Amino acid sequence: MGKGKLWLLILACLAFIAAGGWIFSAYWSGDEVFIYGIIGVICMLFFGICLIYFILKLFDRAPGLILNEEGIVDNSSYIAGGLIRWKDIHNIELYQLAGQKMIGIQLKDPDSYLRSQKGIKRRLISINQGMVQAPVNIAQSALRMPLEQIYEEMFHRWHWQQKSRLSE
Repeated sequence: MGKGKLWLLILACLAFIAAGGWIFSAYWSGDEVFIYGIIGVICMLFFGICLIYFILKLFDRAPGLILNEEGIVDNSSYIAGGLIRWKDIHNIELYQLAGQKMIGIQLKDPDSYLRSQKGIKRRLISINQGMVQAPVNIAQSALRMPLEQIYEEMFHRWHWQQKSRLSE
């Protein structure tokens, strides 16, 4: 993700944290009902966590995606898949969700992959998998190269690895 986009997201988070604080202060001063206090706190917490993540990404020098002999190293989002070995991949597809281009990686054993994740990341991946068929999804917005080009290279390497295993 580009630095400019990260700065915009950081500014948006700050605005939503301020809005949450304003909503909470309306409750705290007695002008609004209890639900406003809850909404304000949730807004500040959620966008505060997002703010921390975006600030960390701003200084993260690791590439969003690495394709190597072992597989795909996904570092493109909070619920990034980490190392996904070529031998564990069942299918790779290019699709659109809500107007955003995505690469979906279907695994031979998605449950094992899900068990290897920890905490809230496991829950988010599970929710994501409920919306789309692939447990690993890579969005164009997280990468600088065109997603079609990444998909082509990914698909080519995956097929090459499959052929190599069959010839062994």
